Amino acid sequence: MKPAGSTTLHRALRAIAAVLSFAILFNQSARAATIHQVAATAQTPQAPPPPKVSVPSQAPVPTQIAAARTIFLVNNGADANFPITAQDAYNRVYAALQAWGHFQLVSSPDQADLVFQLRDIAPVTGVYGDRAGTYAINSPAFQLAIKDPKSNVTLWTVNSPVQIAGRKAARAHWLDIAVTNLVSRVKVLANQQLDETETADLTTYPHYHGTGFAIGLIAITVGAAVATGLIMKHEFDNKVSSQNAALCAQNPFFCSLPTP
Repeated sequence: MKPAGSTTLHRALRAIAAVLSFAILFNQSARAATIHQVAATAQTPQAPPPPKVSVPSQAPVPTQIAAARTIFLVNNGADANFPITAQDAYNRVYAALQAWGHFQLVSSPDQADLVFQLRDIAPVTGVYGDRAGTYAINSPAFQLAIKDPKSNVTLWTVNSPVQIAGRKAARAHWLDIAVTNLVSRVKVLANQQLDETETADLTTYPHYHGTGFAIGLIAITVGAAVATGLIMKHEFDNKVSSQNAALCAQNPFFCSLPTP
């Protein structure tokens, strides 16, 4: 017969052995599952990276503009402060487009690939005032809306500023440049090359105040010099007269001498 202490120790050792066996079995099962998962992940093909989307440096121009061959020009009138009449502006732009010759101008929108709607605008871009009142500054421009005649959708809008400078001949010159610039911008949309003169006209502006300011400054300078000279001469004459009067008072004989 085994002692009671020996039986208890034996049971404890059996319990410890059972716990260790279970822990070893659980650890092996967990390791096997991890290895299986890693292997499955390695065998799964990786999804390719998303393709890079190329962003164009410049938004495309509607292809209808370059493909068009016939146009219909519409006179949409002019704002009240525009420097010439709507009919005059229409005639100038019509003649310039006709001289270009790239598009055939037709007499009906039904015959046209594109409709050009011309509007002569003069928006208020500034306000100034003085004691005489308040005045608005207008910036006139030719505005050309290019439309698809079938859908009536505006494909593009072109603006060409109209510079107001000088008198009759000078104003006509700057109006011609504004019309040329309007057609040049349409040429660029139609993938047509500009010559050197057309390219230079796009950045040509009148010098409104440079010459007038220089002339005014010179006039002011010369006037100030003349006025200063007159004042100095007047002061000198007064000083001489005062000295002569003092000498006469002291010595009457001096004043009676004949003048040389």
